[in-house]
Amino acid sequence: MPKSSIVTTDYQDPDVDLNVTAADPHAMDPVLSMSDGLEAGEIVTSTDERGGSTNSSVELDRTTHTPELITWSARLKQFARPTGYYILSRLLVLFAALASKWLVPRLHPLKALTSGWDGYWYTLIAQHGYPHQLFNENHGSRWAFFPAYPAAIRATVATTGLSYAHATLLLSFVLGLTSTLAIWLAVRQIFGPVVADRSVLLYVFFPASYVLSMAYTEGLFITAVGACLYALARRYWITAALFAVLGSLTRSFGVVLIACVIVTAIPAILKERKLRPLVALVISPLGFLAWLAYSWAAVGNPLAFLSAEKLWGHSHFVWFLTPILSLLRVATSVQSWHQGAVVLAAVALVIAYGGFVLLAKARDRGVAIPLFWWVFTVGSILGMMSSYEPVSVLRYSLAVIPLFAAYAWRMRPSWEGPVVGVLAFSQGVLAVVIFVGTLYPHSAQLWP
Repeated sequence: MPKSSIVTTDYQDPDVDLNVTAADPHAMDPVLSMSDGLEAGEIVTSTDERGGSTNSSVELDRTTHTPELITWSARLKQFARPTGYYILSRLLVLFAALASKWLVPRLHPLKALTSGWDGYWYTLIAQHGYPHQLFNENHGSRWAFFPAYPAAIRATVATTGLSYAHATLLLSFVLGLTSTLAIWLAVRQIFGPVVADRSVLLYVFFPASYVLSMAYTEGLFITAVGACLYALARRYWITAALFAVLGSLTRSFGVVLIACVIVTAIPAILKERKLRPLVALVISPLGFLAWLAYSWAAVGNPLAFLSAEKLWGHSHFVWFLTPILSLLRVATSVQSWHQGAVVLAAVALVIAYGGFVLLAKARDRGVAIPLFWWVFTVGSILGMMSSYEPVSVLRYSLAVIPLFAAYAWRMRPSWEGPVVGVLAFSQGVLAVVIFVGTLYPHSAQLWP
């Protein structure tokens, strides 16, 4: 096997050895030993924290193990740190919910978490499905929401026997965890385990991550995103296509995952003449097409989810200008600083720009970032910027997981404590504002 080159960086991370050898990680993957896409002779390489390729063996507890010696307990142990980060962040949200109850005794934390804001609409769909016509349902419409998350709520109720509120709370917790682990896998495959750990640390304490404990699609959608990107990196074609189906049934700009599968599968079809990439190419858009067909059959409009936006007052496409205009307002008017939603939209745009620049810098420093990562990064940033109102921009940025990897790649170990402290404090304050806003919506300028 050829040896990878040594990558020069600004500093040497003590946790990472950059002078490592490249081998076949498919045979040695400590998480998934079975592939649905790789065939004999195929090699997929991944990179360590600063661009070096990962070693062919897996180091657990400072002991090098061959695939035969890697047990399920050793595999699961890899997830201990990201799982711990996630649980700590959920305790933070729990504390914010209790603080909200203390500030406003009338507040019911369970209702705030499970039926506040969009959670009301998802629960309504889970209970009663979609109406057979497109009309204004109390200043909104169920057709604006995609079906995967309500279906997951209903399935949880059916399998557990819990009430809708408790089932939604359980589902949110589980999907938040799966999204964390999916991000860890996706980032580890490109940047290595150290950057993967830091990425999930930034993700779970990101100010908008309180939604992982609420009845929102973020947990499910980001699970699909991370799993799809990981599967594409490993060339698990069918798995990647199925998660693209799930993502496109969860949120409108889940179609970006379909594009990721397409740009990865077509070269494989043309160069390698293999069947699985072609099957993935066919499968990936089926979920979105099925949703369009169902909408057409139910209300006579395949784009009912777009038409429903008008019932929310979103009468026209904003051409990705919302965060840009928010940033201009914040930069030119002191009065705009009193509008929390505008400030957060501006912050989201700055974070997206900085992350994209760092991702490009990582590529220039030798990190092998595949094309589908760039497709997803650009597409999801545009999806973030497509929000009609500033209130959703920061929340949409949560799904742009390559940005977390970019910042984690650049972040020194000594920065972790201060950065996470600021993020955690911001998330706690924002969560309190959101929870109180479920009772007094006009008093909170920061709702998701």
